[in-house]
Amino acid sequence: MDDRNLMEMDSNGYQYLLDKFGREKIKSRFEYINTILEEYIKQHQYEKRVIVCQNMIEHVVIDYFVDIDRLKEFQEIEYVNEIKIYAYLSYWMLRHKPLQVTGSDGQDDLVFVNEECVADFLLSFLLSQPENVPFLAEQMEKIDEFAKTLVYYFSYREYSAKSIELMMLAFGAGRGYQYSVDYQQ
Repeated sequence: MDDRNLMEMDSNGYQYLLDKFGREKIKSRFEYINTILEEYIKQHQYEKRVIVCQNMIEHVVIDYFVDIDRLKEFQEIEYVNEIKIYAYLSYWMLRHKPLQVTGSDGQDDLVFVNEECVADFLLSFLLSQPENVPFLAEQMEKIDEFAKTLVYYFSYREYSAKSIELMMLAFGAGRGYQYSVDYQQ
């Protein structure tokens, strides 16, 4: 998001976001999302098949900050936790679909590229803490099933930022429960 686009935010009635969050934070969030999407394309070798639509990222960022502003006001909080950040970013990436397929023929495998990207984005967060945990081979089926279900859910079911947040909280609770079981034996 360049300075021209930030100025357009002002002319489109979003000056209050610039005032509340600051230009640098908004610009930083735009760059963060753009980097995630570009990395996803590289990791999956989609460079010739998928592009990142910068205008859609701008909409993601604006809608994300509008929601975060409302949340902070309603819940009377100063800072938003990481789970809310990931949930609301994911929701708006799913809604605006910033990854765009460049061709029309033979692209059936990319129909749900945005949903797959967001599922990867969430899994990278959920499975990153604690770091460097090796997965037991006999448990990989459960993790793979969870990943496939996320993509299916984002592709075919109704979802909201709140339902994504709840799923992430449930994942953490399951991890906490399992930790408790493991250390009571």
